[in-house]
Amino acid sequence: MFAAPSRDPLGYLMRFLVPYQTLCDYLDTVTDRGPSLDRADFRLLHQSLLDAVTPRAALKDYYQRHPYTQDGGYLADLVTACQQLLPAFPGYSRVAAQVRHLAQLYIDLQVLKHGPVSERVSGLQAWYAGAGGPETGLNWWEFAAATGSTLPIFSLMQAALEPIADPARIRRLHAIYFPWMGSLHILLDYFIDQAEDLAHGDLNFVSYYPNLDEAAQSIRNIYQTTLSLIGDDEDAAFHRYVARGLLGFYLSDRKVRNSLTRPACSLLTAGGPISVGVWLAARVGRAP
Repeated sequence: MFAAPSRDPLGYLMRFLVPYQTLCDYLDTVTDRGPSLDRADFRLLHQSLLDAVTPRAALKDYYQRHPYTQDGGYLADLVTACQQLLPAFPGYSRVAAQVRHLAQLYIDLQVLKHGPVSERVSGLQAWYAGAGGPETGLNWWEFAAATGSTLPIFSLMQAALEPIADPARIRRLHAIYFPWMGSLHILLDYFIDQAEDLAHGDLNFVSYYPNLDEAAQSIRNIYQTTLSLIGDDEDAAFHRYVARGLLGFYLSDRKVRNSLTRPACSLLTAGGPISVGVWLAARVGRAP
């Protein structure tokens, strides 16, 4: 959505988005149920995400603490691909601090949630308190979910395509996408992954709600807060479409689409006709 031709006519955002999201997904694969539980290892691996959004940052030996030390230069190439695109964003200097902060929060989350099982929840709760999570009004797992979304970074990178990125617009974008749109994004992802995560013993943030009805109600509240923050923003129609599209897209996943429970139905209908339309279109695209 962010890199649609009408919004990214020269393709710069797409050329940045693909390697950066690939970097996130690759690191998740390396750390998720991998051979290491060493937080120092995870932090060094994920330093690549911060380097990718820092102009001229030197590449590091990201695998120095990892049991496997070779990937044929894949990780370094992804970092370099992102760095090389940064000059194509004329307004990047105006969003760089926020982008790096969001990247750092993402790194913190990945380090803590992939660490020793017995330390994950306590570590995340302590981090939530220190990272300003209580100030958002979100529960610790809802704030953690927000930090796991790349949408806030991509929204700011899109704003940076403008030669003069308006500071007020940047503040509005940041407020819409972090923590609210980001939390909606990742909680929906966890909502559909509950059975899979339970089978593998993986941490799932939706499991910290008392039950699925309360989970759905809280996610709906986050969705409504996101809409209220969008308000009459100059790009309000797009941001509303992102929020409603997230509901339809995630709930169309084959993990839940053939057995939509009452909580899942309540989430889908909260987004109205657009969410249902995206759900129907995504079902066709994901068939069988």
